[in-house]
Amino acid sequence: MGSSQISGDALLTTAARSSKQSAGVGKRKRLAETQEPARASDFFQATLDSLSSHIAVLDERGEIIMTNRSWGTFAVANDAVTAEGVGANYLVACDAAKDAEWAAHAASGLRAIIAGASSEFTIEYPCQQADVERWFLLRAARYEGTGSARVVVAHEDITARRAAEAEVATQAALLDEVDVAVIAIEPGGRVARWNDGAERLLGWTRAEAEGRDPMDFIADSGARAQEIVAKVRLDGHWEGRLTAVRRDGTTFPANLRHRLMVDGDGQPTGRVAVMVDITERVASERALLAAQNYMRAVADSMGEGLFTLDPNGHVVFMNEAAEKLLGWTARELQGRVMHAMTHSLRPDGSELRLEDSPILRAHRDGVTVHVEEDLFTCRDGRPLPVDYTAAPFVTDDGVEGCVVVFKDITERKARQQDMEGDVETLAWIGRIQDALAEDRFVLHEQPIIELASGEVVQRELLLRLCEPTGELVLPGAYLPIAEQYGLIDDIDRWVIDRATEIAAAGSPVELNLSAFSVGDPRVLDDIESALERTGADPRNLVFEITETALITDEAAAKTFADRLHTLGCKLALDDFGTGYGGFTYLKQLPVDFLKIDIEFVRDLPTSPASAHVVESVVALARAFGLKTVAEGVEDAQTLELLRDLGVDLAQGYHIARPRPLAQSVTPKTPDLVA
Repeated sequence: MGSSQISGDALLTTAARSSKQSAGVGKRKRLAETQEPARASDFFQATLDSLSSHIAVLDERGEIIMTNRSWGTFAVANDAVTAEGVGANYLVACDAAKDAEWAAHAASGLRAIIAGASSEFTIEYPCQQADVERWFLLRAARYEGTGSARVVVAHEDITARRAAEAEVATQAALLDEVDVAVIAIEPGGRVARWNDGAERLLGWTRAEAEGRDPMDFIADSGARAQEIVAKVRLDGHWEGRLTAVRRDGTTFPANLRHRLMVDGDGQPTGRVAVMVDITERVASERALLAAQNYMRAVADSMGEGLFTLDPNGHVVFMNEAAEKLLGWTARELQGRVMHAMTHSLRPDGSELRLEDSPILRAHRDGVTVHVEEDLFTCRDGRPLPVDYTAAPFVTDDGVEGCVVVFKDITERKARQQDMEGDVETLAWIGRIQDALAEDRFVLHEQPIIELASGEVVQRELLLRLCEPTGELVLPGAYLPIAEQYGLIDDIDRWVIDRATEIAAAGSPVELNLSAFSVGDPRVLDDIESALERTGADPRNLVFEITETALITDEAAAKTFADRLHTLGCKLALDDFGTGYGGFTYLKQLPVDFLKIDIEFVRDLPTSPASAHVVESVVALARAFGLKTVAEGVEDAQTLELLRDLGVDLAQGYHIARPRPLAQSVTPKTPDLVA
């Protein structure tokens, strides 16, 4: 209120204070004249005191002749401490507030009641207390009973009500400003409140809409409307899309939120519906869907895998090729971190941290990254070698992310490995040819001792290729290539020539020939020529053949063995005990030695089964008049067991390692003699 206006508390407290100035004699006289019988007065006073309103009773002159406790409490709170206002003239107090328009209006209304021109009067007025403004409702009613009392005045604190009304008014104003329809529906199902947004959206004025069935504004108002109302009553709310109808009959897509309102006891007090026009949103969604369908069709037509990630690396989209290559569906990976699912390992099998990922770097640095060889992990755990490009993107509406296009390079890597193998093979072909031309093949020997005497009775010759740098290369690195590309014949011929020269010097030797040479009749001619040229004793030459060579061409192998024996050379059946045809070959071939496979020698001290095999081979050899040779002897215990089992000859690292021929061991090794 303005500064010229006297507040309501001033009016009340002024009336209360004026009672101090009344003469004591006059006061007692007026009270005596109006006093009712004591009991009725006490009852009336108690009744007034039970009321929360501030109540005073005025006589025909406007003087206060009675107040209740609330009136006195209010007066005390505002520094009016005498006689609870009794004796003060309420009309005089109103007249004193000359610059308060409402005070004059109150005085006029009270005088009209006293004069009998009116039976009641009400007015709301503000009351300033310290820094807080309060509002009161003044109600005045005429009393027609006996005595001097003529008017009952009640003041009721309506501050909370006024605040609530102001809040409602503010909210209503705000609702009228928002561009959505807000519709309040009474318990009976009719529109009770219709904001300006509803009028703008649906075309009905507030006066036209209020009292109508809200389902009149829904196009499919039959079963759909009943479904919505039933859902609201059951769950307390409903939200969804529907088609709304304007006053002119046109329709539009709308989003409706419908909620049940209840009081403090949980009883329904009505419903509130909020409707939003989503025409533009629907159009945008349709356009976006069309664009997405177009882009999906394009992406799914690609042979390469494609996926997109958000700035945090979560999967947003995957095309069909990516699903097929990785084994995951887009639905399964959508929203998950792609790095953790498919890209946590490097090609060498070590861990790839997220912060080190080239895909993350593409988005972080805003650059396109191409990786020619990397590794993704498929759903089944299978590694997928890939070539990929990762590029960051930002859409017109600010959506950021990264698109990754990748392809399976398994076949490319296989071709590359084949090419690398071919290159290596070609290089080895040249190295073998150079070694033959430059006489850079060398022979090492490993002594074979007689277990009974400990003497070295013969030596197995082992082939090595000497590189120009002096490095020695074991035969496993080049013999398969030599066999595949027709160079093995030249190597075997070189070995035969060197072996016969050593045999000619009086040293018994064993040599290995390839399966190809065993089946080649020309090799037998080469052996015969070498024996004639060197004059070597053929009994000093033992040729080892494997079961593989025999299986390749049994007839040729038998011819080879028979002719060797005719020449006077000896034959050793290598790796005996590992194949299924060993016993048959014993019957068909003129074998002199059975070489027990290293598999049964290596674990002889710990394997009873191996001991049984060795014992059986020894018995078999003796039955056929053959000698046995144990390969791979690596410790003294094994050597002793072989001697106990009756094996004739032995070789291995425990006896002597392979060494160049120039470093031959002495004919006798005393420490190996029992």
